[in-house]
Amino acid sequence: MVKIYSIDSLREAKKTQTIDTVIPFKLNGKEYLAPKKIVNGEMETYVLTKPIGEMLRSNSLAQYKDLLKKVVLDVELGREQIPLLYSPIYDLLSDPTMPKLIDAKWALTGTVVFTEHMEGEEVKFGALQVEYGPTARLLTYTAGFEYTKEMKDFNDNFSVDILNRSMGEAYNALLNHIYLSPIINYTYKTANKTPYQGSADEDVWVRYYKTLTQAIIDCNKAKRPGTVLLASSMNKDNIEMALKGGYQINGTTYPAVSGISSIVYYDGWATQVGRKSYSYPGVTDGKCYLIRPKRGFKELLKQDLQIESQAGDLSRLVEQQIVGYAYRGCYAAIDENVQEITLG
Repeated sequence: MVKIYSIDSLREAKKTQTIDTVIPFKLNGKEYLAPKKIVNGEMETYVLTKPIGEMLRSNSLAQYKDLLKKVVLDVELGREQIPLLYSPIYDLLSDPTMPKLIDAKWALTGTVVFTEHMEGEEVKFGALQVEYGPTARLLTYTAGFEYTKEMKDFNDNFSVDILNRSMGEAYNALLNHIYLSPIINYTYKTANKTPYQGSADEDVWVRYYKTLTQAIIDCNKAKRPGTVLLASSMNKDNIEMALKGGYQINGTTYPAVSGISSIVYYDGWATQVGRKSYSYPGVTDGKCYLIRPKRGFKELLKQDLQIESQAGDLSRLVEQQIVGYAYRGCYAAIDENVQEITLG
């Protein structure tokens, strides 16, 4: 059975989940923990016991801590709205001691051979096939927002909630972009391309069937068998009909396509900050990518999203600044693991 990864399918799957964990955050350089609890897919919200204006006017560390705890949990609530889609493709490497520039030793292949050992002879030692491997770089990603004097004076909890959740949504949207855009934006060699198959007088799904079947053959011939299909939801119905098979047309039987275990539907993301629009493009309608996952794809994580707070800027009537940052990297070996497919 093919597993579907899309925003809607992952949201639906979360309705059965129960999660109990803690999220770290920092206030005045000291780390604290905020409890995050999800029961049957519903995340418990954190409600402040005092108006936000009163908390911002207070010099109480306990009240600032309480306020930042709400920020952190609201951010997590936002993250729940944008599920991460790239997990079937990438292998996670998490290490807080990662340097900024990493030798991607996992991308190298070793040559080792067993030989008959003769008494007195030296053992033959294996070696890497290349002297220097590729490198991967960790980058710093940041975002922030400000609580203004008006928010404080008018106890504008509604705007605060929106800002908090928007940060969470933006972060998960960024992660999908970081790890899926290298596949979407790559310029593929001829050997990594499968053109549209079939003729105009055939049903669309039949042409998809022939194209996907040919792509699997192309990947197998190149000794990089693909099991994950990255596609646009615009082509969802015809892709799934083609993979399902079991149909007979004009005496020809189309069995289920074997080999593809997962489909990831990614349509990108867009938002507007002030007057400026930001967007992450998804998979183009009529294109898809057959991927051999994990080995050539590494999600590098030094530090996941960290929320910190500091005093604002009175000259701009800013009471408090909230900053989120993360240290992440991506390694994607495209030529060795991806086939670009034209569906139409």
